[in-house]
Amino acid sequence: MRERADASLDADARVSEEARRKALKRELKKHGKAKKDARAIIREEAREHAEASKAIRRETDRAIKSIAAQAAVDAANTAAQTAARAAQEAARHLSPRYSAPCPVAGRTALGSWDLHNHSVFSDGSCTVDELIAGARAAGLTRIAITDHDCLSQLSFIRARSRELSFPVLAGVEVSAHDPATGRKVHVLGFGLEATADGSGPVERLVAPTLFARTATSLWQAWVLKREDVEFSGHRLSFDEVYDVARASTGIYKQHIMEALTRRPHTDPDYQFCYQCWFKGDSPANRTVEYPTAVEAVRAIREQGGVPVLAHPGQTKSWAIVPELVGAGLMGIEAFHPDHGPVEEGLAFELAERLGLFVTGGSDYHGKYGSSPALGTSFVCPEEAGSKVEGLFASEAALS
Repeated sequence: MRERADASLDADARVSEEARRKALKRELKKHGKAKKDARAIIREEAREHAEASKAIRRETDRAIKSIAAQAAVDAANTAAQTAARAAQEAARHLSPRYSAPCPVAGRTALGSWDLHNHSVFSDGSCTVDELIAGARAAGLTRIAITDHDCLSQLSFIRARSRELSFPVLAGVEVSAHDPATGRKVHVLGFGLEATADGSGPVERLVAPTLFARTATSLWQAWVLKREDVEFSGHRLSFDEVYDVARASTGIYKQHIMEALTRRPHTDPDYQFCYQCWFKGDSPANRTVEYPTAVEAVRAIREQGGVPVLAHPGQTKSWAIVPELVGAGLMGIEAFHPDHGPVEEGLAFELAERLGLFVTGGSDYHGKYGSSPALGTSFVCPEEAGSKVEGLFASEAALS
């Protein structure tokens, strides 16, 4: 009996142990599944966190780029506003010398004057006769031809003006710079005559510029030829460059572009190639040194001429206006294709404060420039006033 009882107890113990083991296995399986589930959850959470981090980085990068771009725009605007405020502040400390004309309401090119244009004598594509014909077609009654950095063409322009019975101011545009900012400054000169030996103050000032520009342009043409540059299968020829520039007093990049592309300045392919060939890291990128703007104004006055500040809004040269007035500046170009109402208003304010007359012009270069036609910008006779009228009257005595 005792043996049966002991055997029964052993059997029960084995069953109990087996049940305990099975239960333990079930628990271990449950625990293992829970661990797997936990690991899966952790992996999923890690993946989601990584995706969220990438999204945050993308958004942050976009925000930083946006902020940087806006900062650049703000900096440029601030610089322009600072220059304009400096000119305005300087003007407010000076008493007006005379009552300058005001902008005319309902402005129209008909009967108006376009006093800033370029011909084949510099970097324009039109002859003097073509400019006069274009002025007549636009309804203008007077124009000025203001080629760059040379006076030798003035007598020819005056002769054609008289032969074609159309009033033309034969002038010059002197390339200069502001030492304080490094910016270019252009000064128009009217009422000038070339001397027989080129010894006049303006001629002596611009002669190095004209020589350096021509030398630089020829070097640039040589570089492009060395680099075997081509446009639509056409390669540069020095003979073509000379032929395009044959009437000019110097050789310009515009002549190289015309010889190579035969496209107008406004053509997108022209613009792209111009930037690639002459700007940035191009091996043909080289600049020309100019005299100071004060030197330009003084030279024009010393040679008996009338200096006018050209397109101050384009070159951001507002701040130097009071200094130029001190050197003898007499006029300011208010109307220009690159001027809007703000620039026009500021030019009239400076004219009022500093005793300047106002002019306006298209800065027309024919197919070599961005201005589409004569009469794009102009000054009405009432805006120009008696001082500009006097310039045309004095042309009759000039040769």
